Amino acid sequence: MSNPDDIKIAYINKAETFNNVLNKELVFEIFSKSNFEALSPFYKFQQTWVHKTFGVFKDFDTYLILMYLKQKIYVDYSDRFHYLSVDNFFSQDKIAIDKINLIQISKSLNIAKETIRRKINYLQENEIIFRSGKSIFLNSKALEIVKPNDTLPMLAIFLEKMSIILSKEKWFGENLKRENIIQFIKDHFTLCWEYFYRFHISYLIRHRIAFDDLESWNVWGSVAIVQASAFNEDLKKVTREELTNYDDYYTSLLKFKSKRGINASSISDISSIPRATVIRKLRIMEKKGFIRRNRKLEYTLGQAKNLKLFQQNYLINQKNLSDFCTTLFNLMKNSKLKIT
Repeated sequence: MSNPDDIKIAYINKAETFNNVLNKELVFEIFSKSNFEALSPFYKFQQTWVHKTFGVFKDFDTYLILMYLKQKIYVDYSDRFHYLSVDNFFSQDKIAIDKINLIQISKSLNIAKETIRRKINYLQENEIIFRSGKSIFLNSKALEIVKPNDTLPMLAIFLEKMSIILSKEKWFGENLKRENIIQFIKDHFTLCWEYFYRFHISYLIRHRIAFDDLESWNVWGSVAIVQASAFNEDLKKVTREELTNYDDYYTSLLKFKSKRGINASSISDISSIPRATVIRKLRIMEKKGFIRRNRKLEYTLGQAKNLKLFQQNYLINQKNLSDFCTTLFNLMKNSKLKIT
């Protein structure tokens, strides 16, 4: 196994259960064929998470940096096969991240070094982190900000629905119950959250690159969710035999001419992004062809020139999401880390 993630999983999995490990490609194939049945619960989770996250600093990049710092801690624990429960992890007064610098953070997140410096200074001035030599420390205030009080239950709902889809296949076995998923993640928190952040940080970075900033992506996402809702309703009325996988679904969604859109005020209310900022982002994306405006001043998805980039990002994100689910399900069903 050349993938370090697989080495960790192999270490955790008992030899006698290794033959039962779920195949990532097979899981992705099942999810891909389920179309919006698999996508709907994730986007509900994602929309709620994004809106709550923006409310912390009124700035996505600052939160993303804090996520990155926390992920470094999880990886360090996992590399030493040292796993903490949610209670044990968040009971700490401070946690050190050794030998980290601005250039490293900048390259990893694809954010300009000066922006990283400014955001780090903001976190330090607000006593969320502090620096000593080449180390950065997360204090109790930082840990409280990223405590997954809402995220964990929402993620468990999504994972439960994914397991229900997979439980239709004999090789998966019974679906996983929401309360058991929550308990497993709480018991093995740093390991599970390492994989969650591994998926989620790369997911956010790809959208930041595609839209130039995460606020624009959030605004676009509000438009996309309304269009997806209308598209899914249309699917119930009309059989579309060409929709056989994620790619077909996403392409058809972008081309769908929805009669229902969403206005700037509604987007602002949903996202907590100031209305003036929403309007500015909408105008920029309208010029790029990402969205279009109807006579009622409502926005729907447009035919962007870089549609291929959107499709590529979409497929990468769905594959990574499927891999994340597979990893968590393997840990819960086929490893020596059992649900208590």
